[in-house]
Amino acid sequence: MKQKNTLWRLTAYCFKHKISYTFLFITMFVGIGLDLGTAWYLNKITDAAVTQTQTHWPLLIIIGLIILFLTVANIYLDTYLKSKVSSQIRKNIRIDTLKKVLCLPASHFNENHSGELLTRMTNDNQAIGTACSNTILSLIRNPILAVSSFIYLMTINWKLALICALVGPMTLLVGGLFGKVLRHNSQQLQSRIGTLTSVLQEILNSSTIFKTFGLEKKLLTKFILNSEDISKFEIRGGKIQASLSATANAVGLLSFIVTFIVGAYFAASGSMTVGGLIAFIQLMNHLTWPFSGLASSWGELQQALGAADRIFKTMDEKAEFHEIPAHKMNHAFNKIEVAGLTFGYNTERLILNDVSINVEAGQKIALVGPSGGGKTTIFKMLLGLFEPDKGHIQINEKNVREMELQDLRGYFSFVPQESFMYSGTIRENIAFGKLDASEEEITAAARDANALGFISELPDGLDTHIGEGGGRLSGGQKQRLSIARALLRNAPVLLLDEATAALDNESERLVQEALDRLMAGRTTFIIAHRLSTVQHADQIIVIENGTVADKGKHEELLQSKGLYYRLYNSHLLAASTIEASA
Repeated sequence: MKQKNTLWRLTAYCFKHKISYTFLFITMFVGIGLDLGTAWYLNKITDAAVTQTQTHWPLLIIIGLIILFLTVANIYLDTYLKSKVSSQIRKNIRIDTLKKVLCLPASHFNENHSGELLTRMTNDNQAIGTACSNTILSLIRNPILAVSSFIYLMTINWKLALICALVGPMTLLVGGLFGKVLRHNSQQLQSRIGTLTSVLQEILNSSTIFKTFGLEKKLLTKFILNSEDISKFEIRGGKIQASLSATANAVGLLSFIVTFIVGAYFAASGSMTVGGLIAFIQLMNHLTWPFSGLASSWGELQQALGAADRIFKTMDEKAEFHEIPAHKMNHAFNKIEVAGLTFGYNTERLILNDVSINVEAGQKIALVGPSGGGKTTIFKMLLGLFEPDKGHIQINEKNVREMELQDLRGYFSFVPQESFMYSGTIRENIAFGKLDASEEEITAAARDANALGFISELPDGLDTHIGEGGGRLSGGQKQRLSIARALLRNAPVLLLDEATAALDNESERLVQEALDRLMAGRTTFIIAHRLSTVQHADQIIVIENGTVADKGKHEELLQSKGLYYRLYNSHLLAASTIEASA
């Protein structure tokens, strides 16, 4: 991403807060005036002390108090406004980033770890906020302060002023040399931080696994290696920043020493007053320091632009929607036709190959077959999460490619194998099925999902907070809440992906009862490995290696003695073995 484009996009966010920046420019110019006024004040009070003039002391004291009061008030207002505008810009960019992330296709989340996105929305966002307040304003203020100080210096002693002016071009050259290196290092560093965040997320979300398999040392080693990688780039960035600051300050200090020696000579020879020398030293600081600070601020801006590059890269990703769609439901459903569906995540291997399925309203369709055959991918294709390489899907004789995605997804409700719960209350998680649901509708959905019993036993009932990912609930309880959410959505087509897998017998019974209520009157696609649960399906589709190996009713498939026959007998044998061992 080109630097000018990135900087312009950041400036566009700044323009949204024109009023705050207007006041910041006022405080900036007032601050510059006070800096120059302080130099003038030191000149006058020093000359009054040297000449032992006492008549002006009362006025000088009053002026000093006024300068003190105005300086304190201006610093307070300036600091507050910078904090405010930084916070607002960070908020706007954070919201815009999430808006884009929510509109990204499923393929983006498969290819990019969530830790990377998290880093862009936290660390990178923080760096941009600082740049849009302190850094950018420093880059504007410092040259103005330097020019104003130079003009004032010319009125005191033009020869010394010219010597001081030499520091400017040299310091700018230093900033230019180090700026690009800092930006590149910042991009590399933030990328490593994203990787570390991803590793940390995985560790924190897998406590049962790493404790069971004794992976603590392995994960710690992985974390240490990533931490050391980050430390390497942090140290490298510190070296670059230190070199930049040291070089810029060396140039400024050299100019200060030369100017001070010459100025002291002029004062000793009577070419300028002692007060003029003191004022000159003060002004010289305002001339040399801004240029030294300019180099440092330029380096900080380059680091912020590196962070902005990463955020804008996410914002520029191809999205499913231009805007977040409204919650939509479609109830008029007649049939689904899947014809010649072919799809592969890459060109090396097809996940689905020439799959065709016809489903009428109210039918129950079971997808069975070995794991990895492509059953879940069919669900993803129905939901429009991926587009087919060949073939088509039609709903009510309309190609889904011609539909808006929110219209397509409005036909479906989904109960996954592992139900995901959002942090919040039980009520909120059920209501995600219908955002404007009434209390009665939420309660009815919970009851029909066999969830009201355990909910009523909780201290806060529907208002119980369930923790991150529903961690305070059992697997069966979360599954029943997922079914309640699907009931509330009331979509005409239901997708069930191993909804009773990994549950104990009692939980499975309660979940299956809830599923029976959910499937009543709906077109249902069921992915199942327990073939006993799909014997009464209107159509059983046997998927093997991405193709339809066989299809028909339970009895027909048993008579054909194909893959379904072998899977069914293997299932019966496994069930009888378990029963005998019990």
